Amino acid sequence: MKHFMVKLFVVIMMAAASFTMTASGVETETQAAGSRGQQVVNYAKKFVGNKYKYGGTSLTKGADCSGFTMSVYKKFGKKLPHSSSAQRRVGKKVSGGLRKAKAGDIICYSGHVAIYMGNNKIVHASNSAKYPKGGIKISNNAKYKKILAIRRLV
Repeated sequence: MKHFMVKLFVVIMMAAASFTMTASGVETETQAAGSRGQQVVNYAKKFVGNKYKYGGTSLTKGADCSGFTMSVYKKFGKKLPHSSSAQRRVGKKVSGGLRKAKAGDIICYSGHVAIYMGNNKIVHASNSAKYPKGGIKISNNAKYKKILAIRRLV
């Protein structure tokens, strides 16, 4: 009986260790995804102040909204279409609205797309008005227009 109890104890301890390792692995994976999204945001912020250019994809010489997200994500190995409506179908759908969005997600509006920074902020290429009103900029209200989709790419 004593031998059986020792074996049972060892099996339980191994199961507990396995569960701990699995749980910490999931946590690490989630943290890595969050940090990857933050890397996207940090990279996108480097271009704030640059101009808007309809049809443009240059982060330094001018980009439109979808050209901006396309060019930012290209740095991270993601190929996006050059159309805000087509970008509504890339990556994984984020259900639950803005409260479930994470840094690096793309926020899709009718005729516009932006990169979510967290805390209700977006970084995006907005229009041809002189910066800070237009161009690549940070806006403090991600819900300034009706959100049609939130997509996760990293």
